[in-house]
Amino acid sequence: MMKKTICMFCGSPSTLLCDGYLGFPPHSSDEKFIDPLHPYTCDAPMCSNCAEQKGKMHICRRRHGCIVETIDYCPICIIVLPPYPLHNRRLIFSHEQAKTIREAHWAGYSNDYQKSLRIEQGGGQQCLDL
Repeated sequence: MMKKTICMFCGSPSTLLCDGYLGFPPHSSDEKFIDPLHPYTCDAPMCSNCAEQKGKMHICRRRHGCIVETIDYCPICIIVLPPYPLHNRRLIFSHEQAKTIREAHWAGYSNDYQKSLRIEQGGGQQCLDL
């Protein structure tokens, strides 16, 4: 379940998170190899209009019915990340490192909506002399 957020790219309510692979944790038996079953993904909040769907999976569970899981990429991952067979095999050793890589990944992208949200230089704070 995703908390209520807005799309990073247009400001609409977001319904999806980006599935682009940023890297993988090390395998528990050997630190030199990746654990392909638990990737760190981009997780950019986005709406269905800004997302580019790359695939669908139909998952049928015995007593809980069937669901459709989509594989969606944000505009940043479409431009920056290589397609599936060549995806990023970077080792990421902690959740904090993944968060830093994710924020750096998002920081380089700018569109008209994001330019309208630019922060004032200096933060715009006012000094209160109490």
